[in-house]
Parts: sequence; C-alpha cells; structure tokens
Amino acid sequence: MKKHPQTAQTMRLQALLWPLACCLVLLLLPSGILSQCNDSTQPGCLHQAEEGVAQRHCLDPTKYWLCSAIGQQAQLKKCQPNTGFDQDLNACVPWIAWVWQPCPEPPSRPPGWEPC
Repeated sequence: MKKHPQTAQTMRLQALLWPLACCLVLLLLPSGILSQCNDSTQPGCLHQAEEGVAQRHCLDPTKYWLCSAIGQQAQLKKCQPNTGFDQDLNACVPWIAWVWQPCPEPPSRPPGWEPC
C-alpha cells in the first residue's frame, strides 16, 4: 500500500519538531519557574508610616492590606464590587478610573518574609 506523499512529509516534519519542542520546553522550564514571584506586598505593620495607610495587594487589585496598629498583622480588605484599589488615591475606584501601576514596596515586611 502506497502512502500519500504529503502524509509522509508531514510525519517527517513532526518527527523533527517534537524533539526540538521538548528540548525548548526543558530549557525554558527552570528559568520560568525561578522568575515567577508571587508577592502580595503584605506590609509588616512595623513602622508608624504604615498605620492606617492602605497598601495594594499586588496579585489582586480588588484587595488591599491595612495596618490597624503597629506590631499587629496587616488585615486583608476587599474593595466593593466593580472597583479596584488605587494606591495614589488610597481608595477603591471604579475600574474605568483604575490604572495599573507597579506595586510599591511597603516600609516593612512581616517577620519571616523572604524576597523572591
């Protein structure tokens, strides 16, 4: 039985591409894992400058951290529906007014926190 020439050519191409794709995944996988940082920018509530000042949750802009007292753990708060936390205004704003910005580093971090 004779194989269709296009099918044989496709099979050869696939046979060459699969090992190449696997090598590429193996090369990129370790660097991709190490480069991801899941930092919520939780403040440590250790400085007077943090007390009563909200800090955006860096992974979820619908949330923010609030230090109610020095030395206590920051409380995670949630914005009202259809709003995101604006660090410049220190308030939750409608999504139409929300603009992405890099998360600022809080003045302190919780005990035991390790940078990525």
